[in-house]
Amino acid sequence: MSKQVVPLLVCAAVLVAGCGARGGATGDSTGGTPEPTPRGTPDPNPTAAPWPAYDVEDYTYTLRTSCFCGDRGVPVVVTVRDGKAAAAVYAHRGSGHAAGYPAGDWMRVTINDVIDAANTKHAYQVRVNWPKGQDYPTSVWVDRDQNIADEEIGYSIRNVTPD
Repeated sequence: MSKQVVPLLVCAAVLVAGCGARGGATGDSTGGTPEPTPRGTPDPNPTAAPWPAYDVEDYTYTLRTSCFCGDRGVPVVVTVRDGKAAAAVYAHRGSGHAAGYPAGDWMRVTINDVIDAANTKHAYQVRVNWPKGQDYPTSVWVDRDQNIADEEIGYSIRNVTPD
């Protein structure tokens, strides 16, 4: 083997070993930067779940999702009445829709639906950003299974207005 190839192989081995050594991060209730945890390790912050329900029955809020789906990242205004998502409409004009146009039924989720996702048991990884003193999270991200690609989903909650 040539002397030039050996350093490249060593470098490649170090990179491969380093990439597999750490898993993702688990969230905390402070909104701070989560610490990485090794894959397969229990959540170091088990007191964070179950997260409490949002006790307001009527409100509107802006939802953004991050997923392997067509409307990822698009802001949707969700209206909740009597604890159920009554409507979901696009907040802004975009590709193929006008502001106020109805969003897909899968975007009709309440804040409690998002909190339920944060409380998913046996998920591979859950990250929650829930500022202290706030009644709801600002973001939730769930990877249900380490061995399945494209099933992760994230939610971002903004502009919550109780009615």
